[in-house]
Amino acid sequence: MSHPYQSRHARHARNRSQRGSHTRHLLFSLLVTALIALFSLTPLYWILLTSLKQPGSEFQKPVRYWPAEISWESYQTVLGPDFRMQDAIINSLIVSSCVTVGALFLAALSAYAIARLRFTYKFQSLLLIQAAGMVPPIVVIAPTFVLVRSLGLLSSLPGLILPNIIYNIPLSTWLITAYFAGLPFELEDAAKVDGYAPFSIFWRIMLPLAAPGLFSAGVLAFLGSWGEFMLAFTVSLGLPEAQTVPVAILSFSQAFELQWAWVAAGIVLSLLPVIVIVLIFQRHVVQGLTAGSVKY
Repeated sequence: MSHPYQSRHARHARNRSQRGSHTRHLLFSLLVTALIALFSLTPLYWILLTSLKQPGSEFQKPVRYWPAEISWESYQTVLGPDFRMQDAIINSLIVSSCVTVGALFLAALSAYAIARLRFTYKFQSLLLIQAAGMVPPIVVIAPTFVLVRSLGLLSSLPGLILPNIIYNIPLSTWLITAYFAGLPFELEDAAKVDGYAPFSIFWRIMLPLAAPGLFSAGVLAFLGSWGEFMLAFTVSLGLPEAQTVPVAILSFSQAFELQWAWVAAGIVLSLLPVIVIVLIFQRHVVQGLTAGSVKY
């Protein structure tokens, strides 16, 4: 039989070992997080630094890690009458907002059908939708251009909105399906007893309960359409009235040479709305992404 003092000593040693292991794990996690943050934020800092330099001084040596004199000339140029970056930001806001609403509505309908209705091969249908979303955009850009042209939507915002809605449906469907699948079926049974129609059950009961999943899918759809370049460049045909942010930044050139201070200023301006949206909805995005796996 072990002595009581020896048992207490063993427990204390075990607790110290566990606390030490927890501390090492915490320090390792903080180190990895700091390295990831450094890796991610360093390019953004360099872009901000470049945007505050006098145009033409980006390549001067020795390298300065903060400009000796802050210059706002690049921001004045890209917001001025020659480029009007604010118009491209407004176009991107319109396109991304419409794409988010349209993709969420269609994806929520398909996700509800897959997660809540009983039919054969529903899991296979979800995999098929996701497989369609994995097709590289370069593969479908030519037929998309032909389709948009046949509809008479070239150089217009609807010509950007409709294809982007389709592009964002697969990922949005996958995320929302995972959230719908975790809701109890008794909710729908109770709603049917109360006399709700099928669409009313979806719209008034299930959709509000799936708000975290909708938020996460919506933010990803917004960001995806905000940074989309290939379709925007192809459909806009370079005309200012249909340019979104990525296409507008490409036009910041002089004598056929990109002016990197202007490009950096345009990138900083384009990031501001995105940062605000992510800061507002980040908690909902995390909740939606950690909602769990698909259950049947």
